[in-house]
Amino acid sequence: MKLRNRTLDYVEDPSTNEPTTGRKRKPSLLRRSAIEVMNYRIMRKFILIGVTIGTIVMMISYAFVLLYDRTGRFSVSVDNPDTTFAITLCEHEDFRTRSSRLTNDQQVRITNICGEVLPKNIDQVDGEHNGEHYLAYTFYCKNIGAVQTAFQYELTFNNVTNHIDECIRVRVYADGVYTDYAKTRSDGLGKEPHLCDKSFIGKYVVCREEIPAVAPDAYVRFTVVIWVEGDDPDCNDSVVNGKIKFDMQIEAKAIEAKTIDA
Repeated sequence: MKLRNRTLDYVEDPSTNEPTTGRKRKPSLLRRSAIEVMNYRIMRKFILIGVTIGTIVMMISYAFVLLYDRTGRFSVSVDNPDTTFAITLCEHEDFRTRSSRLTNDQQVRITNICGEVLPKNIDQVDGEHNGEHYLAYTFYCKNIGAVQTAFQYELTFNNVTNHIDECIRVRVYADGVYTDYAKTRSDGLGKEPHLCDKSFIGKYVVCREEIPAVAPDAYVRFTVVIWVEGDDPDCNDSVVNGKIKFDMQIEAKAIEAKTIDA
């Protein structure tokens, strides 16, 4: 049996004048392909990183939304920086449950009304009792310490949109006695003339008041009512869809000694 020696010969391609049989890729083509693969891998990494960052941002944003929604439209909390005093909150005067923070969780969608139509007994209903066009919340703050103390409370607001604070009214009851608060007139002429006993004391502070003396085991009943006053000159179409959120903080403080002149 004869074995023929076979060799691979280059045969020129008429169109390129290059051999075709046994032809190999040019090194330049190999280098270009390697660069393309490397660029693709780098681009894929950047895309994955971008998607990961975007997902994290969305998750954080969603968490903030949940946190914001859970805080409600009105919240009240107690602060005891001085351990000599102790106070607590409850929606019921029997203090069946005690808490350092309470919230009105319902987001109230309201239109403007005149405050004169509010129910006369609005401060006699415990807990959250919002009306069709107002927010109302009643709670109790109790001195559970061993000594007499003063209650200092501050009511603030934030997250304001569409300048709705210009026509908001806030009524605060303390043991049945109420005070109406409003922002100063936008025309610079001072206190609002309608349903306003006192003006807001700061840009985002409604009031800062004090109950001078609360005995041990005694409590104060608070009711906060919030509405958009239709008779306010600033109540116009520009405040439609406006939003606002209120927070109240109560702190137990020592009773200041008063000097009696002889």
